[in-house]
Amino acid sequence: MARLPLSSVSSLRRDIGNRCTVLRIHDGRVFAGSHEGVFACWSEDSGESFWRVEMSGPLSDISFGTDRVYVAESSKLHCLDIGSGENIWSKELEGSSDYVMVNDSGIWATSSVYEIEIGDYTESTIWKFSYSGEIERFWTIAERCWFLGPYNEGLILGLGRPRCGALSVLDDQLEHLDVGGGPVTCGTDFGDRIILGHSGGMVTNIGNSTEMMRDSPTSAVLGVDDETIAGFEDGGVVSSVGWSHNSRGGVASISLGPYRMGEGAVWICLDDGVTVLNRTTGANLLELSHESKIWKSDTNERLIVLGDDDGIIHFVERNVMSRRLDAGSDNFEDIDKKKEMMDKLRRLRGI
Repeated sequence: MARLPLSSVSSLRRDIGNRCTVLRIHDGRVFAGSHEGVFACWSEDSGESFWRVEMSGPLSDISFGTDRVYVAESSKLHCLDIGSGENIWSKELEGSSDYVMVNDSGIWATSSVYEIEIGDYTESTIWKFSYSGEIERFWTIAERCWFLGPYNEGLILGLGRPRCGALSVLDDQLEHLDVGGGPVTCGTDFGDRIILGHSGGMVTNIGNSTEMMRDSPTSAVLGVDDETIAGFEDGGVVSSVGWSHNSRGGVASISLGPYRMGEGAVWICLDDGVTVLNRTTGANLLELSHESKIWKSDTNERLIVLGDDDGIIHFVERNVMSRRLDAGSDNFEDIDKKKEMMDKLRRLRGI
């Protein structure tokens, strides 16, 4: 299958200057954050810039509340106005901030301490804040958190060494869950399911059995209905319904994104581009080359956004992609030239 440039199907490109570490679509807007601290917000439809703020960096996670966006960044937790980007409050954490999550009981965050001398994390802290930014509770544990998500009426963390497994927090009580598989490397929540990937190549579903196993560390997991799809550092992609695919380079991110009209597909973000797979069979639908590693992705029914190592955010809209694929490769060179010209104009205007 011929590989097309990613630029040939992208509708818009926006720039946050360096490696994309956070990328989300929320309520008609696209939010992206960088390793060096840029946090920007654009219109999902037009790419119009709503606001752009600069922090110390890196940004590691974001979560949304009513008219607020909460940001885990460097050693801090920030609360920003979602409409303007204005800072409402900031709190210092211990170590590096890792994750943030909002639920009915307040704002939750995790931070971790890394010891350079031993080359590992020595402890982490789980924080609970009120919506006004006051610390309500905190717990210190020996493991770094590699996933934070909702669980029952509380939350759940995926843990590294020494205990591994998961830690549930409900009514301010902590309970360790031994799920097998060794240290957690990634995780996701889908409906009532919590799916965890592990360094030994195992994928586990809390409250269920082991989903799958591969001889390579798990780097990304995705839940779709009753199906689990996992990506691995060796480029493998495996589905719990039976199909598998081998890609070039490690898998950084997996999303269920748009393809042609009425079709959904599995988008695999890799070291040198993107592979798009048929959701049902795993058949290869599209290969998109790109010179910079795609680290982050997020999607809805009509749009997928991709963030790369250079800080370029690519908007791929289903209708535009369908028209360009139908038109064939003759138009791709003209499209690239037009985008280069538009990017230069935006840089000159400081957009």
